[in-house]
Amino acid sequence: MKFSVFTDMLGFETFSDALKAAAELGFSSIDLRAKLDGDTIDTISLEKAKELKTQIDQHGLQVSSVSSWAVNSCAFSGPPKYDSHDEGHHRQMTEVLDRLFDLADIFDAPHVRVYSLHRPEGFDQWTDEQKEAEYRYNASIMRRHAEHAERRGKMLLVENEPPTMSCNAKELGLLIRYADHPGLKINWDILNGWRAGEYPTEEAYEHVKEYVWQTHIKGAYRKADSATDDNPFGEFGNFAIPGQDDYDHKPVMSAIAKHDPQAVMTIDPHYPSLDEKDKLGEVEVMRRSKRFFESITAD
Repeated sequence: MKFSVFTDMLGFETFSDALKAAAELGFSSIDLRAKLDGDTIDTISLEKAKELKTQIDQHGLQVSSVSSWAVNSCAFSGPPKYDSHDEGHHRQMTEVLDRLFDLADIFDAPHVRVYSLHRPEGFDQWTDEQKEAEYRYNASIMRRHAEHAERRGKMLLVENEPPTMSCNAKELGLLIRYADHPGLKINWDILNGWRAGEYPTEEAYEHVKEYVWQTHIKGAYRKADSATDDNPFGEFGNFAIPGQDDYDHKPVMSAIAKHDPQAVMTIDPHYPSLDEKDKLGEVEVMRRSKRFFESITAD
């Protein structure tokens, strides 16, 4: 099983220090998102990207993905940032993706991480027919972007986020099957499913099995006193250090190793959101996380 790390989760302001730490922790693969010497993957110039690629090569690291917040940007509070049915928005996203593919070329990254369309207000109360139409519309748009990715020789990875039309494993599975394109695969953020109300079990994994090209892995606490007879797993509480948390990682990790051996397991602890008692320093949290995940996948 191949592990990777978001360089912006290592606690350094300079990219070179983050690369050094990643290499010292034993990573061979990295993911790029933010803290790129003052830029994010959505703001960095192509010339600056070339300079950073030289540093990456000097540390013997490979880039697994460029991870964008700009493609169908999520609104975690307040109204959505765009109209899902606005053709102008989709054309704009094509331009954004073209630039991301340019960056992926520079970084020799095979994957570009994106989001699907935003989740309409009150969607869960819609009729089954209305939901089905919106799921298929979302898939048609993401297929269009996957075709673009294929032309550029890249793989588009869609991540599950609560405010989107693919908030959990079940909806990711629908998206992939409805889009039905080899250029679109899944970045399964396993514990984001719990945030959206779907506890990530082996049964949940069945929805995405054989389509997972990357995961985001972290720990999580259960919300206090939230477990009930009807919901024995309880509700998501907060992010935590894996191995010191309330989620049993091994069953799902083992299933992914068996059925999706190509998946890159990217450690993304969400350090700023951790409880104060868990803020032991970004590098120490990453070290503990990596050690734990390696220990449960060793066999």
